[in-house]
Amino acid sequence: MPATTAPAGTSRSTAKLLLFLVFFALTIFATYEKNARILDPTSPIARHYAPAKWYLPVHGVFGILAMGLAAFQFSNRLRARHLRMHRLLGYAYVTSVFISAPFAVVVALKIPKPFSVVAANCMQSLGWVVSTSIALYCVRIGNIALHRRWMIRSYPFAMVFTVGRTVSVFVPAVRLSPSAGEAVFWLAIALAAFLPSIFLDWPTMRPRNAERASTAAREPTTLLP
Repeated sequence: MPATTAPAGTSRSTAKLLLFLVFFALTIFATYEKNARILDPTSPIARHYAPAKWYLPVHGVFGILAMGLAAFQFSNRLRARHLRMHRLLGYAYVTSVFISAPFAVVVALKIPKPFSVVAANCMQSLGWVVSTSIALYCVRIGNIALHRRWMIRSYPFAMVFTVGRTVSVFVPAVRLSPSAGEAVFWLAIALAAFLPSIFLDWPTMRPRNAERASTAAREPTTLLP
């Protein structure tokens, strides 16, 4: 039996590793492309963020921590072999989210932005905090299966940061129109909200699996004394 399951597990682990490597490479590239001169007080990007200069570092540092720590939380090997470490990293991720997300709203309110963009920032932060809070609640009551599902729902709200900047880098037309950038921002938030549910439920929506689930639901259950 182990010989038949190992290749599939190895394949999934490799795909997961490649996904995170590509994602973090895009994050670094897109962030540098937009914020390379943020430490230069005379640069446009530094002047743009100047009203929030005391809040932006807090949001940024804990946001980076959350994005990096979550990658380790998706490691089945780490969870199986080092459960205590998995838990510590999980609480560090939750703490980072609870700090970074509210400060994102503060930064959005401090710098000059249209109200619709501020609303998008608030929506992203709210989705990130709510999904993370539910994941935390589920693990505290011992429902590990739901905890994992809500952790998967939590991370895409952090990925909005990378998606929006990556699109603006590779699609120059987005940078030419503020409304286009705003549309990309809202679209990324919408995808973060419902794509994880499709990913999680897709296996049970396949005809064969759906038929099995339906059959199991119709079978009478026996209550044990």
